[in-house]
Parts: sequence; structure tokens; C-alpha cells
Amino acid sequence: MSDEQLFPVNLELRESDASGEVASGLSHAPGGMFLLFVQELAARGEPSGAATIVHDAGGHGGRYVELARSLAARGWAVSLPDLRGHGRSEGARGHCAGENEVVRDLGEVQAHLAYMAPDVPRVLIGDGLGALHALAAASADPDVRALVLLAPLLAPRFEPPTAPGGLKRLFKKVGPTSPGRTLFDGELLTSDAEQARAWEEDELAHDTITLQAIEQAERAGAGAAERLDRLGASVLVLQGAQDRLGDPESVRALSGEGVEVRLFDGMRHDLLHETGRAEVITGVVDWLGERVGEAG
Repeated sequence: MSDEQLFPVNLELRESDASGEVASGLSHAPGGMFLLFVQELAARGEPSGAATIVHDAGGHGGRYVELARSLAARGWAVSLPDLRGHGRSEGARGHCAGENEVVRDLGEVQAHLAYMAPDVPRVLIGDGLGALHALAAASADPDVRALVLLAPLLAPRFEPPTAPGGLKRLFKKVGPTSPGRTLFDGELLTSDAEQARAWEEDELAHDTITLQAIEQAERAGAGAAERLDRLGASVLVLQGAQDRLGDPESVRALSGEGVEVRLFDGMRHDLLHETGRAEVITGVVDWLGERVGEAG
């Protein structure tokens, strides 16, 4: 494991319009900034690569420190962003203005990490909904050398917002920012009781996802297989065989040229917080070392 400390960064980003493109102004009229919270971890020794880890729906970057430290110990500089509306970042809770916004933000996160590890290969690691975000970002960036997808949500089962009944429906309509639910809970995420409890007690985690974010997730999941067929980077897909939040059989079918799929018996959705997470973490770190290289 790496002994280095996580370094917190607040990136000043542009706000998005309704389609996820850059808006004409900045988020805060007084301060002129939108703050995205990121934690970075330096590589042990000379960096051989830069890895950005993209969290799942309702999660945050701080849940991936164990994987980050294992990567850092093997020569990777690592970035752990909290996406907009998650963790310590600003934004409406659980809201995503579209794929363009996510791709833009991850590009900024990777660019900032490049100051710590310039001129080294870049990789993306995405978990659940974050796997779909990572795939979108890799599809837009030919410089991404490798992609790791953990339990990608090919058919998200989120609960959309419902219109209020009675007189309230006259004044309150369902719109893009109306909140729905992820339906994630500790027992569905992991068979490890301690880790399940940690999720439930995590003050930075939440189960909110807006209508626009749900619709974007559904489009991204439906197009994931086609995107993987066109992707130039090497891809590793890891999936829990007992994942009731995902679709293990559809994930298994992603296997093909340039795409390696591994299923883990007895594991649920959150592979990095399962009882067998050490095997998962070792598998990710070793695979990246083989495909991209590592220090030492």
C-alpha cells in the first residue's frame, strides 16, 4: 500500500446549460466559479500512469481510497472526483445535465492530474453508473489507453420521480431536475455486512437521482455495447454474478475483441466493497500493469 496522503482539490468549472454544454456564464455570479471536489494521490516513485476513478450513482470519490492506494503503490497517480451533485461537489443532488457535462468534467479532472503525472498513459476506471460515464469519456478521448468497467449499469433500474397528486399537481410538475431514487441499499450493494452498514451510515452518499440523470443513464446503458465495439482502448469488465442492481448476463455478452469480461461468483454490485474485494483490486492493478505498464 502507498503511504502518501490524499490531496484535496477544488476545481473551478463552468456551469452547464440544459443539454450539458458550457453555459454562457459562470455558476456563481459573485465568485464566478463552480466547485468540483477532487482528491488526488501521488504515485509511489516515478509515475508510470494516471488513473481517474469515477464513482457510482449516489456515491463519491472517497469510497475508492483502497483501490487508489493500491494503484499508487504500483506507480499510478490517481484522481478521485466527486461528480456534480455528489459528495463534496456543488450542484443539485443527484443531477446530471447530460453526457456532455460529464465528459467535460472528467476531461478537466484528467487535465489537472496531468500536472502531477505529465506525459504518462491515462486510464479510466468506472463503477456502476460511473462505468457508463467513464466509457463516454474514453470514447471522446483517443488518448485514454485503457478502461476498467466495474458492474456497468447496462439497464439501470432507477425509480423516476412521480407527479404529485391532488391540488399539488397544479403547482408542481415533474421536470428534468425532479428527484427520483437510485434504489441502492447496503444489502443490495454487498454481502459484507460491515461494508453494507458503512454505506447506510455514509453522510456523503445518497439515493437521489434526477429525471434527466435517469434518462441519460438509460441512453448510455443502451448504447454501451456499440461504443465498446468502436473503442480503441483495451477494456476490462468486472461483474458480480449475484448483482441484482445490474444485469450479469448482459455484461457477460460484452466479451469480445479488446474486451475482457470476468464474473465473480457470490459477489453483488459493489465489487470494491465485497468480501472478496482484495481479489478484485489485485485483478484491476495487475491488468493495468500488463496492458499499460508500471513503475519498477
